[in-house]
Amino acid sequence: MSLNFHLIKLTALLSCMLFAGRAMLHAQVLQSHRYELDQKNSDDYFNVINLKEEGIALFREREKFKSSNRIWQLVLLDTDLKEKKSFDLEIKERNKMVGYEVAPGYVYFLFRVGETTKNDFELIEVPLSDGEPVHYLISPDLDYKLTHFIKVGKSFAFGGYVNSEPAVIIYELATKHSKVVPGFFQKDTELMDLRANLNNTFNAVLTDRATKGNRNLIFRTFDHTGKMLMDDIVPIDEARTLQTGVTSTLEREDLVVLGTWGERNSKQSNGFYSLTVDPFSDQQIRFISFGQLDHYLDYLNPKRAERLKEEAREASEQKRIPNYTNYVMPFKIAEHKEGFILLAEVYSPTSGNLNTLYGSPYGASPYAYNPYGMNPYWPGMYYPGMNRMYRSYPYSGNTRANDETKTSEAVLVAYDQHGTVLWDHSIKMDDLKMPSLDQVSDFVMYQGKIYLIFKKESELKIKSVVLKGNEISEISEKIKTMDPVDEVRSDKEQEGGVKHWFDNNFYVWGYQTVRNVARDDRSRDVFYINKVVVP
Repeated sequence: MSLNFHLIKLTALLSCMLFAGRAMLHAQVLQSHRYELDQKNSDDYFNVINLKEEGIALFREREKFKSSNRIWQLVLLDTDLKEKKSFDLEIKERNKMVGYEVAPGYVYFLFRVGETTKNDFELIEVPLSDGEPVHYLISPDLDYKLTHFIKVGKSFAFGGYVNSEPAVIIYELATKHSKVVPGFFQKDTELMDLRANLNNTFNAVLTDRATKGNRNLIFRTFDHTGKMLMDDIVPIDEARTLQTGVTSTLEREDLVVLGTWGERNSKQSNGFYSLTVDPFSDQQIRFISFGQLDHYLDYLNPKRAERLKEEAREASEQKRIPNYTNYVMPFKIAEHKEGFILLAEVYSPTSGNLNTLYGSPYGASPYAYNPYGMNPYWPGMYYPGMNRMYRSYPYSGNTRANDETKTSEAVLVAYDQHGTVLWDHSIKMDDLKMPSLDQVSDFVMYQGKIYLIFKKESELKIKSVVLKGNEISEISEKIKTMDPVDEVRSDKEQEGGVKHWFDNNFYVWGYQTVRNVARDDRSRDVFYINKVVVP
């Protein structure tokens, strides 16, 4: 029997095994429910708000007015995507939405009041069941440039800048009083993250941006009143700059900071770093370059990827920084019994947004260490530490085309409790276009498997990894419509996305033009959400 015959049999066997793996994953991924709402050309896009086990909230501005107020529509869905209730909120016309937060039984919307230089805010508390919305006017007695907004216990923490120095303000709902948290007004310092923990405390991460002398990463934890509970100061390698940072939230008993690093003064990233928080011992920040990871470079040509990995190995042996860099944004940390998993995405900016993507309605960080030299908080923007911003242009509009980014890859990096990399996986995204730097993928670890998902037009792209055995499957699945006869004629490519919801459930949403010859309205424009269940 010839060698060629054996090779043919082996190739056929491997193909069958790959097909069987894809078929098994395909058969088990279920799109169990769908919600649709007719969308007119003049309608604005929805903010799609994850309420976890309490469902989903949809919130958008309408071209309707009552007295001097603009009408905003709020729709509440349950976990089967059935509409629980829909009602209108009256918001002063000149007020601009800048963010939202979620707590059990409530959703909160934050608006900037008017267009004056004074930074007053209106916070609206909306109960998800019975009760009327409550409006709070927040007036910090400061010229305050907002960058972060989180709920902590019965208070809210606002992060930002006063005269180019970081500041944090606590607003207590019960007393309707605000106060400045001490210890933040430091020159040449950037507030990288402000994040609530599960035990009604919150973390703040600051980093030195001084051009001379020693620089430190500063990690602090506070209670809901702003009292400092922990202070950890860790030196930064003088040759490196910490560009981004995301903290864990005490689902585990330990805390970690994960993010990206680059060479000093660089706007692009060379790799990821990790820091386990421990104020009672001397810690070192752990650095790893992109080429030292197993799958980070999988989206590149295989020959180039192997060449870059070899260059990273040589650089590590010679204790120097590899040359390969990327634009990378970390979006979230998942915590589990073995450690932490970081989700980040590799993207490319377009020339049109180099100076505008990171603009903020309140101002910007004065430090040019994020990819475009500005702190990334603006309407229409997602960034760790602040919920999805409001994008103020209608369904038919395309006014942000010059600000788009192209996402090449989503990557997961797993760390143990000490901050050591355990494994990494990635999924190629083929330069998926978005109108701003926004999270476009999501994942869940469920029953020993990792599911990494993103939406491209009217298809779901799903990668499954069995962690024990490293079995990998990838499929594409059409997003299901209401009626089998429905034909999707077009999909709003740059709108919509996919997010992990709760347990093994995701939701995917977007805007489609659907044709159905059996209906009176043969062609219709719709906003949709599908529930996606993975095995």
